[in-house]
Amino acid sequence: MNQCKTNKLFHATILAIALMLVAGSHTRTVQAADTSTPPQSAEKIADDLYCITTIEITSNNVLDKSTETSRSSKTKSGSKTVKYQNSEGKTLWYVKVSGTFSYDGNSSRCTSVSVSAASYDKNWTISNKSSSKSGNTAFATATGILNQNSLFSQTIARTVSLSCSKNGTLS
Repeated sequence: MNQCKTNKLFHATILAIALMLVAGSHTRTVQAADTSTPPQSAEKIADDLYCITTIEITSNNVLDKSTETSRSSKTKSGSKTVKYQNSEGKTLWYVKVSGTFSYDGNSSRCTSVSVSAASYDKNWTISNKSSSKSGNTAFATATGILNQNSLFSQTIARTVSLSCSKNGTLS
């Protein structure tokens, strides 16, 4: 399966802007006042299917003075969302990983993780939602299944990962 590649940020940002202009009033973005959202990246998957990836920081640099350690660490929470959209900018389905991380400048670790995934189109269904964590990374997995008729179906299994650096940078 073709996976989104977030290392083509410049071209992807241009495509994302174009999609947002095409989408116009079909989509709207709602953000909390204390939320930071970096630019989106986008990749064309098929003639009428795009993969849009967004990272959102929901809380930043909360000091955590643990009684188990002699040094103070900070926590950061955020999410990474991968949306599958058509050429009109309509989100067909998405999978999102949310994680909370602890970091201190020397190391980081994922302390909690959750998954959410849903379909916004009657032809797509979602199955196999799961989440896990390992070291400094949170993972979420979901499968999108397109059933337009009994003769055609498409399955896209997607794993989304969100990592935190030793200095608290989410990627």
